[in-house]
Amino acid sequence: MRVRSEAGFSYIDVMIAIVILMVGILALMSGLAGAVLRSKGQEQQLAAKQIAASTMESIMSVKETDTATMGWMAVGNVGSNLDPLNNPHGIFVTGLQNVRADAGPDEVMGTADDSGAVLNGFQRQIVITDICDPERPSANCPTPGDLPIMMRTVDITVTYFLGQQVNQERISTVLTDYSLPN
Repeated sequence: MRVRSEAGFSYIDVMIAIVILMVGILALMSGLAGAVLRSKGQEQQLAAKQIAASTMESIMSVKETDTATMGWMAVGNVGSNLDPLNNPHGIFVTGLQNVRADAGPDEVMGTADDSGAVLNGFQRQIVITDICDPERPSANCPTPGDLPIMMRTVDITVTYFLGQQVNQERISTVLTDYSLPN
C-alpha cells in the first residue's frame, strides 16, 4: 500500500501569492486612476472648446448686428477701431480674463459687462487685429487712405488647468466686412 503525502501550501507559498496578487491589484488601481484623470482632462478640454466656440459666435453676431453700439466697428478690443473723431468702438476686453457664466446685459460673451459666477479653472483671451489690405489703403494702416478696415483676425485662447498642468484651446478666424455702405 502506498502512503500519500497530504502536505498543503506552506506559509511562504501563501505570502508569495499574496505579494503577486497585490502587485496586480496595484497595477489595476494605477490604470484606473490614469483613466479617471484622462477622462477629467477630456471633460475640461471639451468645456474649453465650447467656451472658445461660443465666444467666436458672439463676435460674429456682433458683426452682423446693425445697431449704434454693435456692428463691424464694435468687433475689436476695447480702445480700438477709432472712428474719424478718434472715438474707440471695440467692445471685447483685452488680456487674460476669467470666464463668467453669463454674457451680461449686452448678451455678448467676452465684453466688460459679463456677469455671473466665474467658471473656475478657465481663462479667456480675445485678440482682434486689423488686417491691412495693400489693395485698399486705410487710415489705420501704414499707408493712410480714406477707406475703412475690411478684414480682422480673431484669435480666442481659452486656458484651463488640469492639476498643475496648464492647457490651452485656441480658435482663430478672419472676419471680413464687404457690406455696401448705406
